[in-house]
Amino acid sequence: MLAIYRRELKSYFTSVIACLFIAVTTLIAGIFFVYYNLSYGVSEMYSVYQCLLILVFTVPILTMKVIADERRQRTGQLILTAPVSVGKIVVGKFFALETIYAVPVFVMCLYPLILSSFGTVSFKTSYTNIFGLFLYGTAFIAIGIFISSITESQVISAILSIVVLLMGYMMQSLENMISSNGNILTKILGCFDLYTPVQDFLNGVISLSAVVYYISITVLFLFLTCQSIQKRRWHVSKKTIGTGVFSMGFIAIVVAVTVFANMIATTVTAKVSSATIDMTSTALFSISSDTKKMLKKLDSDITIYVMAPKTSVDSTIKKTLERYQSTSKHIKVEYKDTTLYPNFYQKYTDTAPTSNSLIVVNEKTSKSKVVDYNDIYVSDSYSYYTSGSSNASSYDCEGQLDSAISYVRSNTTYKIYQIEGHDEAVTDTTNFGSDSNLKDIVSKYNAEIESIKLVNRTEITTDECAALLILGPEKDYTEDEAKIVINYLNNGGKAIIGLENLTSQGVDKPNFNSILKEFGINVQSGVVAENNTSYYSTQYGPWFAFADGITGYASGLSSYVFAPYTSGLRQVKDSDDSITYTALASTSSDSVLKTNASKATTYKKESGDVDGPFDIVVSVEKTVTTTKSNDDSNKSSDTSNSLEKNSDSTDETTTNTASLLVFGSVYSLSDTMDNSVSQSNTQIVNNAMKDYIDTEVETVSVPAKSLSSEQLTVTESGSRLFGILISVVVPVIILLAGIVVWVRRRKR
Repeated sequence: MLAIYRRELKSYFTSVIACLFIAVTTLIAGIFFVYYNLSYGVSEMYSVYQCLLILVFTVPILTMKVIADERRQRTGQLILTAPVSVGKIVVGKFFALETIYAVPVFVMCLYPLILSSFGTVSFKTSYTNIFGLFLYGTAFIAIGIFISSITESQVISAILSIVVLLMGYMMQSLENMISSNGNILTKILGCFDLYTPVQDFLNGVISLSAVVYYISITVLFLFLTCQSIQKRRWHVSKKTIGTGVFSMGFIAIVVAVTVFANMIATTVTAKVSSATIDMTSTALFSISSDTKKMLKKLDSDITIYVMAPKTSVDSTIKKTLERYQSTSKHIKVEYKDTTLYPNFYQKYTDTAPTSNSLIVVNEKTSKSKVVDYNDIYVSDSYSYYTSGSSNASSYDCEGQLDSAISYVRSNTTYKIYQIEGHDEAVTDTTNFGSDSNLKDIVSKYNAEIESIKLVNRTEITTDECAALLILGPEKDYTEDEAKIVINYLNNGGKAIIGLENLTSQGVDKPNFNSILKEFGINVQSGVVAENNTSYYSTQYGPWFAFADGITGYASGLSSYVFAPYTSGLRQVKDSDDSITYTALASTSSDSVLKTNASKATTYKKESGDVDGPFDIVVSVEKTVTTTKSNDDSNKSSDTSNSLEKNSDSTDETTTNTASLLVFGSVYSLSDTMDNSVSQSNTQIVNNAMKDYIDTEVETVSVPAKSLSSEQLTVTESGSRLFGILISVVVPVIILLAGIVVWVRRRKR
């Protein structure tokens, strides 16, 4: 076998075919690498994606002569008389072609290393993409060898290979054209769908089913090649008829085993989570440990209806649902083709959901919740204004599903009051965008946001309100309004507060600030200017402070905390021992508080400014003990009776804990600012909500997973250097080397 391998490898390099294949594949991949990665600073391996189609045309050129040429030259009989088995000969030829194919794949392995010099690159994802391409091309080579074994013409071999491989590449589309719901024919054709399995690798996932598929296809076609060569030994006779029947039976058995192996691998992959290795940087195709714990505690059956045919459902959503099914036996997934069941949704909702939407149903109580497709993929509204199109920036299927499952299991609806009536800045979308990220987190805890005005109320009770949202009042509260909030908090209430300090600079808010002071928070009058360049981006400037999450709700964040035009927060001196003040994020010691920011001439300290550091996000807990006297005795004016009354009376003591999460800037909670730090700001809110919302069922809130690739900063010189090297120099050198070898061989 080794001798065959060396002979084939030598023959390919002396006939220019190997060098031509390597040069063309490397050239095309290099062009896409330069265009996408170096020109636009994209870290994803788009060159791998494009090579999937290119191999349909280049692999047949490589494999067309491997056996067909021997038949044409009538040297094929040497194979049958060689002291080596046909299987070893075929394997030797196969590995020779694999070696040639491995050269451009190896060149692609250099791409992530090159890109890493310009920024952060997910090596796990990149090399998973390349590994998938290698397996994909390996199957192509095996198919090409088989087709080469059934014809004497290299041209016919190449054309047939291109046709077959192109059909395998487009098989998914052909299946959908035949039937969107699948039938026996589509299932048969699906066995030759060469493109769909590689999508797992392109998505950054190594799945058992995809690996088994490409290996089994490779082995099957190599086996068929051996059978194709062996049949040349036969001549029509009674004896060979039996041999032929045996061979056909053997082929049928091997095909059946291949199909069976893929069926088992597919089933195991769908039901066993360990059969899939998620190599994405954001664990896009995995579910969190919190979700797994929740699913394992399910005590009632949950059905998830998918509003799409199983054959055309969003692949990422499908994989997420498979993870849910493999984790809990109580999760059942059913696919509903909206063309066949147009009115199915009416049982659960009045509005027709978008295609690929989910309907989560508790089979025990029939309680349901719709998870719309537009909520699963979160669009980047900022990109609409910059590029004219709105692209999905994050994937939130797990978070939405967890929320829906908790909702259908719960018998209680929780209210969160958003206080309005003071020109709250959250409605200002001109500079900082909406607060949909914040509202989405609240909804994941199955809490409804209700807007209220304190002027219309005398009190707020903890029975009616799970938490308050106070988002950047630009006008002060009245004394009565402040008292309502303070009383609510002292009775065990919760509050999420964002301060406004941009448009309301110079506006006194003594009553509003008294709420915070009651709980040990002192709001410094002014705007923080961060003078340590490590704590702000030159893109934004010193008014936009960055900080690391320190502890508590801010620990374990994926990025910085971002606070534009923030107030400076500090703990009240000599505050009550009942108050636990925790600084979650703080500015540097180089920061200053500009007490008159509108007239500031420098970001540095001026007369009247206050030296930092300052807290920009804090959490506070205050223990409040109240004593209520209960007297069940009869009223009497008699002294003795009065004494008896006092002895019989009892005091009822109640201890409550007030909880506050305060942001120095309400704009930290806007989508625009939040998305710039991978939603770290609202992740703090999410962590706090886990404590604030006390439900009768376990509630899990998982943040959306980013779909945006890391943006690289590629210098012009670097782009030019590596671009010329990868897309021009390497292919030309390989091609010239092949030509030189070929010319020398011709002269001999």
